[in-house]
Amino acid sequence: MKKVSLLAASVALALVGCGGSDGGSDTNTGTPSAGGIIITGFDGYFKNAVVFLDSNIGTKGQLDQNDTILGLTNTKGQITLPKGTDLSTGTIALQTLKPGDMTGKFANQQLAQRLADAESKFASDYSDTYTTDMDLPGQPMEHSVVFRSQQTGDNVVISPITDLVALQAPVALRTDVTPEQKVCDSLFGENEVTGKECTAKLYSDFTQTDPKLHKTAQILTDTKAKNTNYTAETALKATVVAAAAVETLSPDELKDPTVRTDVTIADNGTIEDTPPTFTESKPLLTAAKYNEVQNAFDNLNIKTTKEVAGSKGTLLTSINISDLFTMHNGKTVEIDKSKVSVGYALDNKNQSFYGRVNDKNEFELYQTAGQSIISVGKVNVIFTTANGENNTTANFSFNVQAEAEAVKPTIDTEYLAEAKETLTNLPLIVGQPFNILEEMTLSADALFNETVKTIELSSNANAIGLTIKLDEYQKDIIISGIPTSTAKAGEYYIQLRAIADNNLSSEVIKLELPAIVEGMISVNQNEVTLLQNQIDNLDLTVGNLINHEALDLDITPLFISNVTGNIEYYAGLEFDKKSRNNHEYYTTIPGVRVYTDEVNGLGTLTILGTPKEATKGGYFYVAAGINPDAENEIISEMVKITLPDVKPADVPPVEPDLGFTETHFNTGKVWKMGSFADRDGEIGHAMLLNNGQNLQFCWGSQDGADQQYASNISRWDQSAYTTLARLDALPNYADYAQRDCWDVQLKDGKLYDNADAGETYVYEMLYQNKTANGDYQIILKINGDELFWMDSTDAPFAQSLSVSDKVADGKIEFDMTVESETVADESTKLYYAAGKFEYANAAYEYTSIMPEGFYTPGELEIDETGEHEMLILKETGEQSDYKTRYRYVNHNFGDFYVGIKWSEDSYGTSSPDFGLYSYSQEAMEKVVSQLPLLAD
Repeated sequence: MKKVSLLAASVALALVGCGGSDGGSDTNTGTPSAGGIIITGFDGYFKNAVVFLDSNIGTKGQLDQNDTILGLTNTKGQITLPKGTDLSTGTIALQTLKPGDMTGKFANQQLAQRLADAESKFASDYSDTYTTDMDLPGQPMEHSVVFRSQQTGDNVVISPITDLVALQAPVALRTDVTPEQKVCDSLFGENEVTGKECTAKLYSDFTQTDPKLHKTAQILTDTKAKNTNYTAETALKATVVAAAAVETLSPDELKDPTVRTDVTIADNGTIEDTPPTFTESKPLLTAAKYNEVQNAFDNLNIKTTKEVAGSKGTLLTSINISDLFTMHNGKTVEIDKSKVSVGYALDNKNQSFYGRVNDKNEFELYQTAGQSIISVGKVNVIFTTANGENNTTANFSFNVQAEAEAVKPTIDTEYLAEAKETLTNLPLIVGQPFNILEEMTLSADALFNETVKTIELSSNANAIGLTIKLDEYQKDIIISGIPTSTAKAGEYYIQLRAIADNNLSSEVIKLELPAIVEGMISVNQNEVTLLQNQIDNLDLTVGNLINHEALDLDITPLFISNVTGNIEYYAGLEFDKKSRNNHEYYTTIPGVRVYTDEVNGLGTLTILGTPKEATKGGYFYVAAGINPDAENEIISEMVKITLPDVKPADVPPVEPDLGFTETHFNTGKVWKMGSFADRDGEIGHAMLLNNGQNLQFCWGSQDGADQQYASNISRWDQSAYTTLARLDALPNYADYAQRDCWDVQLKDGKLYDNADAGETYVYEMLYQNKTANGDYQIILKINGDELFWMDSTDAPFAQSLSVSDKVADGKIEFDMTVESETVADESTKLYYAAGKFEYANAAYEYTSIMPEGFYTPGELEIDETGEHEMLILKETGEQSDYKTRYRYVNHNFGDFYVGIKWSEDSYGTSSPDFGLYSYSQEAMEKVVSQLPLLAD
């Protein structure tokens, strides 16, 4: 089949715009049409050049499938766009077309499928379009070249001169000279033309007012077309040389469009300073004779015929072509008789015709002997001058009509009705990808009764994000893409026509597309009722932790979507666009929160917490959304779910002797918190907060926060006290906006944390000391084996106390040890033990008490020479591993104190950890007995 070209497919996309700038330069010539934007392209006026918005980033520019086609220029080099057309998505550009571009260079590009404008013209309607420079009427352009313009406003010009400015725009960002001034300096001499006068010249229609600038533009057209390294730098150099060359011409030569030359740019970008030599004038197509010859072709009445006999064929017409070409001095130019070309759509593949020029300068058109005329449509005739390399061509055309008995393809009305019905069920939704192959099959081939040579398709739906084309076999219609806007049924459509071997085409079939609707997530009220019935069975009582595991709350059936994609679920109080996440997880009952967890595609609703007060009419909302944080979001309505009334507690809650209470959360204090885990000395700022709705536990900073309020002393690269001092230097943690906080529930003195979906962490207090100032010092256990200390006093992290006050002759103290197989993490199991130190005469004896069975003596030393007083214990017993243990005293802690400890043996030095010490065996055993004990 004959392929369709990019431009044939794309020029029809023109004249569509929505919004844009009304401002611009006041240097344009011409008067814009009322309410429109005029774009004019020239070195001489370009007829049938493609005007487009160039989306490429670079200096040269090219027309490709990402660009927006605005239209084809008329004989004045102009297109007119509607007022307000949006030109902000690219640089305004123009591309000239040489004969054959429409069926050659661009034929295989994907944009050949973009065929539609308001009239839905077919690609073949443009199949032999080419650009004419109206300086030489009737002559096709020899080059396919792109020019751009940075101008805005209602009257925009595009020329080789404006292209120089566009080339300089990226470079000018790095200098103090404007792009316009750079170009003016190259054209007219440095600082000869400046400011507004410079801008006015560059954006003027110089074809009527400035012969020198006009000739320079002609030279630059040929230069850009012939040099692949036409860049911002080389273009300015070429401009200087071209301007100098123009100064050598006479007034008559300046006005002669056939007097041409170009500047050669070497591969390394160098250009000779000597102005290039102008070629001998090219032949000029005589406008009057051109019109006379074309009229003669237009008056031909040639129809499809059967095969003719004869050795020479049948003479169809004879047309005088004398004086078709002349030189600028009036001298007649001969036509090269060996280069006369006759053929369909410039491809010259059909041999139905041939032509020749006789000795009387008459063109004779013959039907080829032994050939029948089988194709209808346009036939092209090309004449070329006999002027060596400096020749000129002229293109003419005539039409072949069909005989009365010729048959054109017919439409299968039964399948047409079926196809229309199929399209009415097409799911077209804004923002949703669509591919008809996944939904249904729509055959183009079945729409026509006869076997046809080709089927052409066009559609105006490409403008709204859809791509509609035929498959590679021309059998099925493929619809893909993402609709970008809603539309009424029939507003967008597909048009098809079939073309037979005789070039006759069928009637045009119009298939209307259904309405394009917004994506929507609706609510199934029956499922809402079922969910509400489940929640109504909850027993809510002040002080009682909600048993959420008793309910399996799946909220996915509540929502019905007409779009595809991963649905996200929301639970909480109603939100607006600006603060959509501020009320997520909240309910109107103090102490009760709601969460959604999307596991394996299911939306599971969890209700958590401990009601704090008797409440009636409590509620929250659930909703569903796709891309809820993006511009193409689709969000359901908020579904209100009511909660049962919260009953008062039957018995007023009794605060435990040892346990957390709301008092701990109401102090507003900043706590210091550290871990006793083996080889994991976590340390950081912490808070217990009551925000009026829920209790929260805070530790350190959020991921990615600008400051880190948590650290670890078990590091090899710095001392423990360096880490602690850094934490002391941070601003007040209570004022820090990026604290890492999560909800906890309080019940029977314990805290319950559901921050990780599917797992509950329990915080249990093992020891508490309340100071005279109302501060708290707490030892707490998390999940059965992790032990931490918390201190709300004002003592600094980097506090260092005297060892001599703790360790002296006759004193007995108890310590706790922690061991694990690996460095502690969330999955590491920790084990604990307790022992007794007895100090006397610079020596000590150590005996294990939980579990029993270990004894070792040792020597002790107190090092007072450093910044912090340090205890040194050297084991000497037979049961020992001869370690040397070191200890700082960090915090007094009621019946305990917290130390910083590490050890050294033949294997090396361990990392520092926090240690727990006491003079009370009862206090130490009470803590350690509630922890996993180390095996004997």
